[in-house]
Amino acid sequence: MELVILAVPFMLLFTFTGFRLLSLIGWLIFGISWLLKLPYYLSISDYFNSLLMVAAFALFTAISIASYRDVENIQTYREVTAFSSLASLFYFPFALNRSLGMSLIETVTLQTAILANFLGIPIQVYDWNILTLGGRFVEIILACTGIESMSLFAGAILGVKADARRKVKALLVSVPVIYVLNLFRNTFIIAIYGYSIFGDPDTSFFIAHNIVSKFGATLALIAISLAVFRILPELADLIFRLYDALKSFWGVRIASA
Repeated sequence: MELVILAVPFMLLFTFTGFRLLSLIGWLIFGISWLLKLPYYLSISDYFNSLLMVAAFALFTAISIASYRDVENIQTYREVTAFSSLASLFYFPFALNRSLGMSLIETVTLQTAILANFLGIPIQVYDWNILTLGGRFVEIILACTGIESMSLFAGAILGVKADARRKVKALLVSVPVIYVLNLFRNTFIIAIYGYSIFGDPDTSFFIAHNIVSKFGATLALIAISLAVFRILPELADLIFRLYDALKSFWGVRIASA
């Protein structure tokens, strides 16, 4: 987390000044901060997120170097850096402010129980951040609130150049939808774990949390992204411009190596 905090000022300064060395440093630090999460995900056998951390490190390192060397596409890198750093600023208050983070966790814990009971699943609140079902307990942490995905979409939508009306519409079809879907995700995982649907509790939790919910969340985020792109084609255009810039820059270097 400390490295991410260090990276964002460099990224913001690059956005405003266009000084490419700032982007090189900021994106490189940002990439390393993701790679440092790899041991944790490996320790809990979360191979999906383990691969994601490696892929994120590779992508952000590629952006870091390209944004420093590829002068022709500097504006594209500045725009991408703008919404990436903005997304981090949305996430930081919840990650760094203990009371704010606890408040969000407590709210999600309570609302997960309310949703579960509405669906006929007797999940109960055991503590401010702990839910129980069938004599088994699940702790809700910040990652269980969906704040990372919501921050990413909020930063991307607010950071792109478009009129306010369409930005509000894009926010409404992304951030609240992610929040509600995350409550369903929590309910699903706890129900599978509490009832030991896939045999023993540990296996049930692993399948529900690390396989089924990851696959479902990926599909949901793709669908939400497509909806946002339809409302904000400027955002889709920026993503494709970044893809083309990286493909051109790294393709030339691979070919000449």
